Amino acid sequence: MHLRTFGSTGIPVHPIAFGAMRIQPDSRGISETLLHALERGVNFIDTARNYGSSEEVVAKTLKEWKGKRPYIATKVKPKDITNWRSYVPIEEQFTPASIRESVETSLRTLEVDCLDLIQLHQWYYLWSHRSEWLETLHQLREEGKVRHLGVSAQDHEHDAVLKLVDDQLVDSVQIIINAFESRPFVSCIPLCEERQVGLIARCIFDHSGSLATGGSRETLANDVKLSNASPKLVTEYLNRIHRLQEDCCDSSMDLNELSIRFALSQPGTSVLALSLSSAKRVDRAIAAAEKGPLPDELFQRICRDHVWVKNFYYFSKATVDGNPGR
Repeated sequence: MHLRTFGSTGIPVHPIAFGAMRIQPDSRGISETLLHALERGVNFIDTARNYGSSEEVVAKTLKEWKGKRPYIATKVKPKDITNWRSYVPIEEQFTPASIRESVETSLRTLEVDCLDLIQLHQWYYLWSHRSEWLETLHQLREEGKVRHLGVSAQDHEHDAVLKLVDDQLVDSVQIIINAFESRPFVSCIPLCEERQVGLIARCIFDHSGSLATGGSRETLANDVKLSNASPKLVTEYLNRIHRLQEDCCDSSMDLNELSIRFALSQPGTSVLALSLSSAKRVDRAIAAAEKGPLPDELFQRICRDHVWVKNFYYFSKATVDGNPGR
């Protein structure tokens, strides 16, 4: 497997990262799936204080791991975890004290002396003009408690981190990239490559996971962000997935492989954070990544013909007129 360099850190990372938001422990409190991923060469774990017991499960699992220690990224918990859409001043979500408290808790929970990468788990563009958060993270780095600094952007708001990347204020950013959300390929991703800022891509299979499976009305009805969507929007969603399959997949490449290779089609993407629920899914993801980027013609066609600007947080039962893709 061809490793990718994580921005200016110089750290070589496997292109597939273990996204630990939905990590499932066994009766011993460890994740056999994570152990399998590590055995297959995955060397990057992405977790967060806001992911329930994720950090604890990661820590217990790594005690069972006898190989080289993986790179662990976690995130600072916002003060108000219910607010993901409405702008607020940064002090309502992150203060020097709350950042320090979250980092100290992660250190204890993960049972490490230093966090490889700490990310703010929310970001609005206007926060770029404030410095308290960055000064606090720099202090924590000087104390030897964190190595690298990053930000995880709001859903579909990748442009909000452009100033941070352009000014090289952080070592990494995390954004959504998938066949429907290809806009970062003309802004954030090439800028990250130019400025040597690491880029973690999430939601490769979209929020619902349907860009891996094709989805159905039944599976979408169980999705937390789509359960209140209008029937018209669900129909539009399924139609767009079907068109993507018909246009871009064939007997040699399914939707799962297409999605992974699409997200890796530019070198500015450092690593894909995937929620992998089984050893089989780990193996499928690695096999897809091993095939490398998509042919340029296919990559460009997806960007041109299948981009769909949407946000699941805004879906509701209300009737939506017109084409939601416009």
